[in-house]
Amino acid sequence: MKKLFLMSQALLFTMAFALTGGVFADSPCKGLDESACKGNNVCTWVNGKKVKSYCRAKPGHGDEAGAKKHGKKHEKAEKAEVPAGANDTVKTDDKKTETKAEKKARKAKEKAEKKAKKDAEKAEKKAKKDKKKKKDDN
Repeated sequence: MKKLFLMSQALLFTMAFALTGGVFADSPCKGLDESACKGNNVCTWVNGKKVKSYCRAKPGHGDEAGAKKHGKKHEKAEKAEVPAGANDTVKTDDKKTETKAEKKARKAKEKAEKKAKKDAEKAEKKAKKDKKKKKDDN
């Protein structure tokens, strides 16, 4: 009896899942070419490096036209206007926006600082080792 109950639940779950597949709307950006994608204000063009480039909906725009999301994140997205050329900006950890070039420069500076610190630690360690060796030789 328990086995029959579990099988009926599994069948019911599978049917419910299969029937709701049509509820989710396709993206309005799917299949657009680059110029059409950039011309549509709800779409953004993704330049693929490892995969083929494609058009996708901006966050919050992939739903049906009539469906509205509710929540703080969605409200913030609605309030914020997207300036022209926003595709070349990225969000950092402290939620400030910077251009890709600025981010690249910042990352290079951080890498150089890290390398300099590591080199200084190596030099200090070598100096201690040489000092110890010199002391042991005497």
